[in-house]
Amino acid sequence: MSLVRGQIDDFVVASFPCPPRPAPTRATRTTVSPVSYTSSAKTEHRVAVASPRVGLAVYDLEDQTPLSSVSVGPSFAPTTAPAARSAPLSPPESESTRVKSLRKTWIGVESIAAAADAAQAVAAEIWCFHEDENRDGSTPSADAAKAVWPISEPLAAIAAPRTLPNHIAFLSKNGNLALAPENDLTRLVSLAAPPLPANTSSLVSQTLRLVPLSATATATDYLPASLLAALPTATASVPHLAVIVRSYASNAPEAAAAPASMTGAGKKKHKKQSRPSAASVIEAADAAAPTAAAPSPVPRVCEIELVLLDAAISIPDEFEPRQGMIRLGRVTVDGANQVVVSDEGFVTALDADGILSSYRLGFSSALAVDTYPTLFFPSTTSTDDLSPLLDLSLSLVKSIALSKTTLIPSRTSLLALHSSFVALASPRPRPASSSAAADSSAATGVSVTYWDTRFGSVIAATELAVPSAVASNPNEVSVSLSKAGRRTAIVVLEPEVAEPSTESSSAPTAARRTVLFGLPLNGLPSASVLAAVVGKQTLTARYIASTPDASASASATSTPMSPAAIVLDRARRAEPLRSELARHGNEKKAALLEASRLAREEVLASLAAILAPLRVNADGSTAAAEEQEQAVQKAETTWERYIEAERDRLLEYNRNKVRLAMQKEKERRMAALGGGRDGAGGDVVAEGSEAGEATGYKAAKRRIERALAAAGAPVRPTSASGEGEKSWKEVTAARIKGVNDKYRYRYHLERNKKEAEMGKTVKEFDWEEAVNKVERYEPPLPSSFVTALLCLSFPVPLADPSASVEIAALPAPGAPKNKKHNAPAVWRHPTAMVGYLLGRELVGENQVEGGVTRFLARAGDWTNILVALRTVPDIPESTLVSLLVAVVHDGARTAAAHTDGMDVDTPSSSKKTLPSPVPSLASFLAAFLQSPYTPAVLRQALQKQLSADEAVIVLEQCDAWLKRWLSEAEPVDASSAAAAAERKRKGKGSQAIAVDVFKVSVPAADVPSMDQIVPFVQAVLDAHFVNLLLQRQSHRLLRRLSQHVARHAEMTSDLGTLLGALSIYSSKKKEEQRRSAAAVAAASAALEAASAPTGKGLASVKEFGATMEKRILAQEKHAEVGQYQVEEFFL
Repeated sequence: MSLVRGQIDDFVVASFPCPPRPAPTRATRTTVSPVSYTSSAKTEHRVAVASPRVGLAVYDLEDQTPLSSVSVGPSFAPTTAPAARSAPLSPPESESTRVKSLRKTWIGVESIAAAADAAQAVAAEIWCFHEDENRDGSTPSADAAKAVWPISEPLAAIAAPRTLPNHIAFLSKNGNLALAPENDLTRLVSLAAPPLPANTSSLVSQTLRLVPLSATATATDYLPASLLAALPTATASVPHLAVIVRSYASNAPEAAAAPASMTGAGKKKHKKQSRPSAASVIEAADAAAPTAAAPSPVPRVCEIELVLLDAAISIPDEFEPRQGMIRLGRVTVDGANQVVVSDEGFVTALDADGILSSYRLGFSSALAVDTYPTLFFPSTTSTDDLSPLLDLSLSLVKSIALSKTTLIPSRTSLLALHSSFVALASPRPRPASSSAAADSSAATGVSVTYWDTRFGSVIAATELAVPSAVASNPNEVSVSLSKAGRRTAIVVLEPEVAEPSTESSSAPTAARRTVLFGLPLNGLPSASVLAAVVGKQTLTARYIASTPDASASASATSTPMSPAAIVLDRARRAEPLRSELARHGNEKKAALLEASRLAREEVLASLAAILAPLRVNADGSTAAAEEQEQAVQKAETTWERYIEAERDRLLEYNRNKVRLAMQKEKERRMAALGGGRDGAGGDVVAEGSEAGEATGYKAAKRRIERALAAAGAPVRPTSASGEGEKSWKEVTAARIKGVNDKYRYRYHLERNKKEAEMGKTVKEFDWEEAVNKVERYEPPLPSSFVTALLCLSFPVPLADPSASVEIAALPAPGAPKNKKHNAPAVWRHPTAMVGYLLGRELVGENQVEGGVTRFLARAGDWTNILVALRTVPDIPESTLVSLLVAVVHDGARTAAAHTDGMDVDTPSSSKKTLPSPVPSLASFLAAFLQSPYTPAVLRQALQKQLSADEAVIVLEQCDAWLKRWLSEAEPVDASSAAAAAERKRKGKGSQAIAVDVFKVSVPAADVPSMDQIVPFVQAVLDAHFVNLLLQRQSHRLLRRLSQHVARHAEMTSDLGTLLGALSIYSSKKKEEQRRSAAAVAAASAALEAASAPTGKGLASVKEFGATMEKRILAQEKHAEVGQYQVEEFFL
């Protein structure tokens, strides 16, 4: 799977026939689970498959081959997924030298004979198949021994993880949990099912997963810290956390009363009505009755229960360990059809309306732990065995409305992966407007997506084509997800199971098949990080509802929402605008954040009303140009007032912080000078010890002087003033790390006394001046707020976002003026507001559908386009080249107009009119080269959009820049002011020498650097080299470029002769750099180890994206074109 392109590389694991189901057999589905190996945790490429009415099979995911199979027959009706575990065999236990291990597969089945005989108490059985396993996973014999344990109720789930090598855990259909040894299931310990939650009628489904626990694991940090600390560390058995998810059916409202009987209809006179036709009666019955395509929605309540279990609990004064289980907590999730829980405590819920919600598990209170055994076997026996120890709680992380055009919520399967990642698979619904003939001919597809529910973003996606042998309609395919280890997930596609009717049970049915697809999980990051979701906005937009809750609110009020109202509704629902304040206990900070939030909502509402003339009306008309211009000016005035008010609010808050800090500083000074208690920080020296006082003050004085030197303040009273931003009084007025307040004030008084003795004017620290020096910062603007501003600024969507870039053109030269019928359409937007957001680097290209740069190009806002090229990091290469082509065309048009002696009517640059003048090629190309791009993608865009003639014009400009760099540039002037600043005095009179006196400098500010020009020229030559050779007018340009490169290569070669004599200084400098880098790394590692809450440093964690960046660079280097070799070419 490639995270860069967001595509899942799925593969087919297996495909086998799906036999018809006899009438007495209960409807079950195909289930898949991984085969665990007790001796090898990395063997995760084998899965066990239980196929109803067929038997069991084991497949190898690496080469998609079957390893073994156990045929059972048509009566095989499994109620659980298989739980397979393989343990190694010693040589005396094995009859063959090839057999290396023994694989045991447990599965719960329903007993048909027992179910038919009501007198019998046995309703189900547990089967265990014993198979000898070779090294490659195959079995030497087709026959497998089977052990059978009859049980009183069917099972819902069974688990046999590798970390629990000698025991299994199983969950009954009634909700009872049991733990037993694998060889003797009668020696079990059980936990009764909890009572039904309020307003529920029955238990519908259950899932069970066991998570190993340890005191050092960070995945289960949501558990109480006292419990993790009490876990045993040196025992034969590993404690496990059983995560049970139960789904209950809610109490449905009573059905409407049935119509009165028509028995006495003839006793009264009734008005005769025409009898409806049979076809209309059947259609009405079909519309009223629930169908497989649209099952009647049954409200559900899901419950999550956490149970701590241990197979070997060591108890003092007892020879044999015990088995034990205890309930930790239980919480309900209302209205969710499906709920999955990851090992890290992230809960993902999906309801019937397609709302995907993410929660975080947590305990609201601490757990008092005496000893680990007393948790399971307390001294006082409790009569209430159904109540948990603690209250389990859920905190909402994110809520997303999924698009119902890409999935069917009632047929969606959900799977928890790791951290906050989940996999979601659903049949893709067909358009409602398609005809029946089109429905029968269109292919059925299943949409599979990987989500990071913490950020509400799609990481990767794929579309699976459902074979016609499985189903021909989305309503006839059943989709289920299961996890086959840490590296692969399995999607099972099979025909929808339905209860057979007595009328059609004997009718022949078409042969159907079951298909298993594998989904790699290797490309997912190990943890949820923001870097993994960057650039996934376009992919995510395909799977989420475009207007969340807009249709629901519109139907409730019977009034459609306007586009501006939809934008405001999105902004209010966005997390930064409505999230709770992160800092509790700071009333002033909370008041500032709340005031900013209210101001953002107010300015959005004002701008939505002001910019209404920019939108297109329902009849397709737009407001007059004068009205739009007035709206834009008023919007910019409103924006300026908002920004000034936010700056003033933030400035006043920062000034109040400084005033409060100064007031506390005065109180500490008075307390220290008055002989009171010592200030915070530093070493506390006992009173009365003069030697200790002198030693402590001497150490504190050295730290104060180091702080002065770091701030650039004069260290000695006789030294000149430093060039730092602070004076020595400003440095000593604030607290210094490791210095006691008493010593800091003592230093302050002694230095004032020395300066007074030297005849200097002693001036105390001016507190009001420090308040007035507080900087005026720009206000923080959340991303959702910026997105809402952009949506209001560009209310009219692009004609075709997938087509080429639409660029507003200036009137043609010589065109008659004041002819409105010939004037092109002008798109207006508040340029000052958009420019402010771009200048602060707050805008992303995909924050509006189609791209921000494309909206600017459509309006002809070239001023902001130049700013966007420098500040927007994700502009597509195709858009960059389209803008470059437009600038080249405009330059050619202007040059042609001047050649013909024609006056070019260009709008004045002093007015904010749109479209604005197209910049020169030099100005645009300088900004173009500052925008990040991928060389391989840029070459493709240059080949498709830039012609050879246009490439010559671009290369001419690059050649002019190279000429200035390589021919006209001069060494840095030693007498310049910059060089004098570099040679400032350091330490004891030593003078700094310029590092590189051969470094060239170009005075012009619009000339890009060589590092920017050379890769771009290489990309243009790679794209059009052959075409340039075919054009005679480009030969002179290519020769000049060749001369520039040759001259630069000669200069480099000449300077290379000095390397031998100066290599000792170069190696010494590299050694110093290496030592300083090692020291910085060691210091950062020590800081992380000290600041980590668990005591485990983060230095060993590999930075996310490091290996991915290496792979991308290797691919780009492989795709680069080498040296051009033309053996024979006739010009």
